Amino acid sequence: MFTDLKIPAGRRPLTQAEARISAATSIVITLLFLAAILDQYTPQKLSILFYFLFWIPMLAVHELGHAVVAKALGWRVREIVIGFGRTLWQWQIGETVIKLKLAPVEGYVLPAPVEPRKTRLKSALIYAAGPAAEFLVLIILLLAFGWDTVFNSSDQVSLIALKTMAVVIIVGAGFNLLPFRSEGAVSDGLGIISSAFITDEAIETRLLTFELREIESLLEKGRANDALLKLTPLLERFPKNLVLQLAHGTALSLSGREDDARDYIRQGLARDHKSDSRRREWLRLQAQTELYASDPEYLTLDLALQKALAISPGAADLLATKGASLVKRGRNKEGGDILEQAWRSNDGNASDGLMLAYLAIAAKRIGALHSYEHFRLAFEQVNRSSILHDLVVGSCDRREAS
Repeated sequence: MFTDLKIPAGRRPLTQAEARISAATSIVITLLFLAAILDQYTPQKLSILFYFLFWIPMLAVHELGHAVVAKALGWRVREIVIGFGRTLWQWQIGETVIKLKLAPVEGYVLPAPVEPRKTRLKSALIYAAGPAAEFLVLIILLLAFGWDTVFNSSDQVSLIALKTMAVVIIVGAGFNLLPFRSEGAVSDGLGIISSAFITDEAIETRLLTFELREIESLLEKGRANDALLKLTPLLERFPKNLVLQLAHGTALSLSGREDDARDYIRQGLARDHKSDSRRREWLRLQAQTELYASDPEYLTLDLALQKALAISPGAADLLATKGASLVKRGRNKEGGDILEQAWRSNDGNASDGLMLAYLAIAAKRIGALHSYEHFRLAFEQVNRSSILHDLVVGSCDRREAS
């Protein structure tokens, strides 16, 4: 049953207790590594320690390579992120937000072009810049010390460290140049290849990265009318851009102009009926609009989800909307179970805030107060939407009519 659903720390900020446990675990693991090194110690065992010590700075070099080349090519850099999980430190330099996260194993940079000229070539160069920055460090090492010195079999600690750094660079940069996709993200190798096939609409969306983030923030804060003012000139420049169109439909809905939103979505569906991918997004927005409507048309919502799920079976964002709509109608256990399914299959497309909000409401209504507190606390840690906040605060003590 959905009330037994656990919320892993990777999907929300750590609590103080979890932070202390994580710190203690890290210390224990470090001590175990040290014990393994000291047991029948030989200098070569230090390479284990050096490997982990060099990984983090080389990861920083890698991400800095992406960012520096992006800036050199005239692009803007929205974020530089080192690691994954909870954000430990965050600061801002100009318009760029830099985040250091709990597990510094991987990272990413979010660059955005400012004009469409040579975007595909520049994108490939930016992807290549990360591994290139690491290989540049390796070349410097080889020029400074020589091949035989770097790749030695010495017992001297400094030379072991030098060789380990070279291995870290070759493993890290070489792995990133392999073309693969993982959890929605692409490796640098696949990014270099796919840059040649970026569509014109995708280039437009990249050009709008900062503007779209501002609009998203306004919608989260419940300032839909301000979002509409921002969207109007952008749609005049890029009238066929799907991301802008969907944002416009969302803003119409959240501003209280529900009938205008419904008409706008129907026009989008009629216009994009031949494209499954575009039609799927319009259907998702149609269902979402009814979910948030003051007087929902549940038949429209259900039909939209049925058609969208026929295009994308089992999609987490669609299941989340379906589960939320059932909870909204008082079908709390059924809706909660579907929300649990969406949570477990979420690849980043579905909103954690939305799912946790309706999981909390469903748990409260069926009397599972411990689970309600569990979901509510997790919701408060991840939520950025004023609409969802008001929903959780105002809906847990009443049952909405079906």
